[in-house]
Amino acid sequence: MSNDSLMKWTGRLAALFLGLAILAGCARPLADRVEGFVERTEARYEKYSDEDWQESLGEYQALMKEYRDIYQALPKEDRINKAFGKYTGVLLKKGISTAGNALQEAVEGASSFLEGLLDSVGGEE
Repeated sequence: MSNDSLMKWTGRLAALFLGLAILAGCARPLADRVEGFVERTEARYEKYSDEDWQESLGEYQALMKEYRDIYQALPKEDRINKAFGKYTGVLLKKGISTAGNALQEAVEGASSFLEGLLDSVGGEE
């Protein structure tokens, strides 16, 4: 067997295993995947970078799309709704935290601005 043939065979085998892993992940019930996603997010969100949030929101959108596709077949009291509610709560907590930080920066900036203004006005007497 030549090196070229061995490389092609190895590549096909790797692709097969990757495909099986993806199928195994999709075969896991949606509720389990959503709950796992939300639990991971709740545990780590305070340390998320902007890139982490982009990835998280992308995964959220993919899960929501899958959820919408099967929504009609689910019982009304499905645990997926509760998990999505928790994720929304995490987003709100992050947003409130971010808004609080921005407000603090604005207040600090405003006090410096006012100090500069008073120095300027007071200096012209």
